[in-house]
Amino acid sequence: MRPFSRKKAKLSEGERARALAFLLVGACSAALGFLAVLHLDHTALFEGFSLYQTWIVIASGLGGVIALFLSGDRMGQSGQVGAIRAVAGAIWVTFIGSLIGGTLGLPFYGTMFGPFIVAVTLMGAPILAMLWAFNLLGIHFLLATYQRERDSIFTPSRIDKSDNPDSLRRRLQGRAI
Repeated sequence: MRPFSRKKAKLSEGERARALAFLLVGACSAALGFLAVLHLDHTALFEGFSLYQTWIVIASGLGGVIALFLSGDRMGQSGQVGAIRAVAGAIWVTFIGSLIGGTLGLPFYGTMFGPFIVAVTLMGAPILAMLWAFNLLGIHFLLATYQRERDSIFTPSRIDKSDNPDSLRRRLQGRAI
């Protein structure tokens, strides 16, 4: 009988890059939540975390992962438009992630104060804001690997824009204009 591990489908490079992007945003969001807890309660590190403080850190990680999932294809696109969309996606992940994490941590009040606490934490520590921005840049590059692989599956490389069967020129070819 064959081992169970041989039947598992292996992930492609793009799928591994996407999984790593989700793992990174979850870990870094949880770290940001950890720093927010330490910012609000300086003695938590030495006295140990309560269950509620642990839940805040977990909720922060979940909020970041869910926000990245909800961002759709805002991150990972190529070109100048892709860079602009990546900036919008980074703002989206930061704001919506803190909104979701705050709501999970403390319903109603957390929805309001989650983004505020993240903004205060990032403004209070510029190095942390820079690390968060570089983290989101890395996530953009990881998702770009996934998007390139995904685009190569659905668009053969031998077809360029002029030969594409969906192009307007090809559809109107042979018709009297």
